[in-house]
Amino acid sequence: MLLILVDAAVWMFVSQPVHGAGRTRSAGIRLPSLMASDQAWRAGHVAARSAMAPFLGAAAVIAALSVPLQLAPVLYVISVGLSLASTVLALGVGSARAARAARRVARHPAIEMLE
Repeated sequence: MLLILVDAAVWMFVSQPVHGAGRTRSAGIRLPSLMASDQAWRAGHVAARSAMAPFLGAAAVIAALSVPLQLAPVLYVISVGLSLASTVLALGVGSARAARAARRVARHPAIEMLE
């Protein structure tokens, strides 16, 4: 169940800037391209959120399905590994998309990324 909490925390930290939270050094995706401006910060998080959703959803579902698999240790370890891999993939894909969106805003400041 801890994996589900981790996925929820990642989703929360990526979602806060989408809903208006300003740049911060303690939460969110803190890549240099996102920290360049408020517009880059928001655009990057909007892009990351949409890219991360399927991976974090899959990670949470796999983590929930792993609970009854504790009776079969090999299947349990495989399911936990798949859940962790999906979470790491979400972070990687989300960060790449965020950086790309933030750089696009830096090149074209008039672009407003909408949710």
